[in-house]
Amino acid sequence: MKALVFLATGFEELEAIGTIDILRRGEIETVTVSVTGHKTVTGVHGIPVIADELFENIDCTRFDALVLPGGGPGSENLNKHEGLRKALVDAYENNRLLAAICASPRVFGSLGLLKGKKATCYPGIEPELTGATLV
Repeated sequence: MKALVFLATGFEELEAIGTIDILRRGEIETVTVSVTGHKTVTGVHGIPVIADELFENIDCTRFDALVLPGGGPGSENLNKHEGLRKALVDAYENNRLLAAICASPRVFGSLGLLKGKKATCYPGIEPELTGATLV
């Protein structure tokens, strides 16, 4: 299994680093990807993190899982990245694993990927989970 974890300005540091740590401890090849055009991405609490790769250098189709950490500003910035949005739709259509934490399920909701699915999110984001059964 190979996973991508996407980082945008304003990501929630704990959700990103904790997820990356658990995936790597589980021996899942995990690559962090910046969608900012720069390898250094600053989280919502001002902590800079150096991503492994830039989005434009990654072939998302070669990975089994695409993961979106949360953070209000980070999730909004992920949702604005057209290349990532296209990669998520392609992954969904090809039955690859998609995961989103905290506020980031809003990205899936905006793409219509939650129709008929169970989903949870950060309080207040629920209206953006279009088509989901909220749990």
